[in-house]
Amino acid sequence: MLRYDVEWLIEYYGGEQPVRPGIPYSLLATDFRVERRNALFQLTRATNVEPRLEFDETVARLVSLEAGVLRVQPCHYSDGIRSNYAMDGEGGLRAILRAQYGRHLPPLDDARLSNGIGTAIVVFDSHGKPYLPRRAPRQSVFPGGFHCTASGEAIWRDDGEMFESHIRCELEEEAGLARADIHDVKMLALCREFLRGGKPQIFFSAVTHLSSDELAQRRRTAIAAQIRRGRQEILDEVLEELTPETLAQCTLECRANLALS
Repeated sequence: MLRYDVEWLIEYYGGEQPVRPGIPYSLLATDFRVERRNALFQLTRATNVEPRLEFDETVARLVSLEAGVLRVQPCHYSDGIRSNYAMDGEGGLRAILRAQYGRHLPPLDDARLSNGIGTAIVVFDSHGKPYLPRRAPRQSVFPGGFHCTASGEAIWRDDGEMFESHIRCELEEEAGLARADIHDVKMLALCREFLRGGKPQIFFSAVTHLSSDELAQRRRTAIAAQIRRGRQEILDEVLEELTPETLAQCTLECRANLALS
C-alpha cells in the first residue's frame, strides 16, 4: 500500500531537499558510471507482504553511489514488493523506518529495502508537447493517471548498458515506439522517490517527429499486444493539453519527469 499525498510526503521527509519545488523526489546524480556486483541481493524482511507473481524478474538494485560510481547488483523484483512497495498501511515499512531515521530517507545500505532502479521517460513531439498516455487503472503503482510515455524497473544485464536499453524496450512494449521513432534520448537525473521510501529512479527525455495519428496507431498496436499477454499497461487515451489543471491528473512520477525535462 502506498500513500500518494504529495504535500504529506514532502512534510514526512522534511529533512530531504526536493529536486524541484513540490516534487517528492531528491536528487542523487546527473552523471555517473556503472559498476556491477554479481552477488544476488538478500533482503532483510521487515514486512509480511508476500507477492503472487507469474514470473519474478531479476532487476538492477542500487548498492551505493560514491564519487560518480553507481554500484549495482541483481535483485528479485518480488523483494521490491515486500519492501519499497509496502510502505504504508498496517504493518507498513514507512513507520518502522521513521523510528530510526526521522524525517530523512533511509541510507542506501539499509537491507530492509530492495531499492530496485526504476526508469522513466517522457517523449516530446516536434512542437515540445509531451506524449503522456493514461495508465491502466489496475496497475499496482500509479493507477489511472496520465503517466510518463513509458516506465519500469531496469532488468539486470551482466554486460552492456542496461538503463537506456531498458527504457527503449519499455517504450516499444508500452507505447509501440521503436528505436527509429525517437531520437535525442537524454538521461536527466537519478533521483530517490519519497513515495517508495527512497527507491531510485532514472529519468529520461526524448523527441519524436511522429504525428499524433502515427503515435495513436503505434499505441493501439502495443495495447493489443498487451491484452494478448494478459497485462494491459496503458489505455487508448492521452493528455491533450498540459495545463495546471491537467497536470494534477498526472502521476507523481510523470510530474517529476516533466519538471526535470
